[in-house]
Amino acid sequence: MAAQELDEVRPLRKRRAWYQRRDVLFVMFVAAVWFAAHAYGLITGPMRMTDTLAAALDENPKSLDLLVTANFPPERFHSNVYNTIGVQRGTEGKTTLLARVKPSDARWIARQYWIDAVDLAPPKKK
Repeated sequence: MAAQELDEVRPLRKRRAWYQRRDVLFVMFVAAVWFAAHAYGLITGPMRMTDTLAAALDENPKSLDLLVTANFPPERFHSNVYNTIGVQRGTEGKTTLLARVKPSDARWIARQYWIDAVDLAPPKKK
C-alpha cells in the first residue's frame, strides 16, 4: 500500500489540549496538594506559638529552649526531626523539651501539621 492509502484508512486522531493530558493533570494535582499543605502551615503556624514564645522571638535571641507538643506521642521520625533543629532533652507524653533551637527553626516547627503547640520552656533552676 502506498502512503496515501494508509492515510485514507487510518482515521485522524484529534490531539488533546495540554491541560487535558493525564501527566499534566497529575503534576498539577501534586502541586496543588503541596501548595495547600504549605499554605496551611503558614496560616496556622503562628496560632500554635504561645504569646510568651512570640515575645521571645521578637527579641531575636541566638537560641531558645522550647516545649513542643505534638498531636500524638513522638515516634522515631519525629525525634529525628527534633534532633535536627535542636537538642532533645526529654519527652513526657506528647511534649518534648528542645534546647538550643534557632528562631527560624522555632517558626518552622510551628508550621508542621503534626504539631499542636510550641511554648517557651521555663528557665532552668540553678
